[in-house]
Amino acid sequence: MSNMPTVLLADFGLFLGRFHPLLVHLPIGILLLAVVLEWWPGDRMRPAIRLSWAAGAASAVAAAFCGWLLAGEAGGGDGLFWHKWLGITVAVMAIAGVWITRSGGKLARYFGIATVLVLALAGHQGGNLTHGEQYLWQHAPAPIQQLAGYAPDSTLLRDWDRVNTDSINVYATFLAPVINDKCVRCHNANKQNGGLRMDAPHLLFAGGDGGSILRPGVPLESEWLRRLTLPRDNEKAMPPDDTPVDFTITRLLEYWIAEGADTLAVLDPVNTPEDLKALLLRDYQLDLRPKLFVETVFAPAVNAQILDSLRAMHWSISELLPGQYVYEVKPQPGRQPTAEALAALAELLPEQVVYLSVERLPFQDDDLAPLTAFQNLHRLRLNNTQVSQRTVERLGSLAHLASLNLYGTPVDDGIFTSLDQYPALEKLYLWQTAVSDTAATQFANRHPSVEVDTGFRFQSDATTNSK
Repeated sequence: MSNMPTVLLADFGLFLGRFHPLLVHLPIGILLLAVVLEWWPGDRMRPAIRLSWAAGAASAVAAAFCGWLLAGEAGGGDGLFWHKWLGITVAVMAIAGVWITRSGGKLARYFGIATVLVLALAGHQGGNLTHGEQYLWQHAPAPIQQLAGYAPDSTLLRDWDRVNTDSINVYATFLAPVINDKCVRCHNANKQNGGLRMDAPHLLFAGGDGGSILRPGVPLESEWLRRLTLPRDNEKAMPPDDTPVDFTITRLLEYWIAEGADTLAVLDPVNTPEDLKALLLRDYQLDLRPKLFVETVFAPAVNAQILDSLRAMHWSISELLPGQYVYEVKPQPGRQPTAEALAALAELLPEQVVYLSVERLPFQDDDLAPLTAFQNLHRLRLNNTQVSQRTVERLGSLAHLASLNLYGTPVDDGIFTSLDQYPALEKLYLWQTAVSDTAATQFANRHPSVEVDTGFRFQSDATTNSK
């Protein structure tokens, strides 16, 4: 019971401090009125001017006093320091103004201007504390934003169709914008409620007066998540007196903490919980469902005349997806494109060809050299050509080649040295080649994710009779 008077006194101080936002607007309006009237011609307004200075001084003292009390629960920071002492300076200048301006003249006018400048600085610091440092510039015209050094947050202004879903950073993409919008205004270099800063990722782990707000791997024991999920009528619920963080972000935060709270972690489209996938699709139009490779290719537009010129070289060109300029290319029925036609195809459509067949064309290794130009080539049919190990080695530079058909070609076991280095291979067809079953089996064992198809092999009559 001995601490009861002290506790009550502290609570009463905080009670008075919370009148600061109400009182702080009075000296702003009243002192501005006094300064404007100071420039009124004649002395008829002198009584009103003196009254304005007196009322402005009284309200400035009251606002500064309540602000001093309120600062006790607002933490520290440079912004709070400057706002507090600039506010006290305004109160002192307002009191001095009652005497300095009693006779008017140039001294009164210029003193009034000086007071307004200090008042504006104090108000600007106060606005930064309550709304964040970028609040003033968020909706300013672009030239003013550039002068102020303000860069609008465009983190979520994304075309998800052009983003690799395996590389979406959870913290930077989803959590950081919300932190900057709802948390940093009270937890930054200038204002540190509870001794906590949230304006940089590493500061989240440093925590505040109560220690770290994160416990990686244990979301339900992380103070940050607890504060966000408290009932809104709880005085410790965050953010205070503001729109609460929406459910999707709260769920993302829980997932991020459960996965280790790594600021470099990316979404895993396979292992992301289904409920979170549904929320991301609903609120961000982010679809994490598996996509075909062709759906992830966005190639430059192609002039229709280019396609017509290639068709004139006996290529059949089919659009795979409407509006995406990705194509399947193969010889026209009964026609044989030349090696020059293949070189032209590689020159004119290096990004657009995804599926390509040159089967049964009389191409040698040198003729097939242009194949390495197809940056997005995913399926390639070389069956019944004169391809050799040299071409197979070259094709290792194709980052997306997943299906390679070599049946009916003269390749042998030497190709596996090159195939071991293929970055994206999924299917390999080796019917009727000189590749041995042993070498094919060994390759398949080294690369269990690659489907190796050698077809059927029939014993020769000589082998059968020898038995």
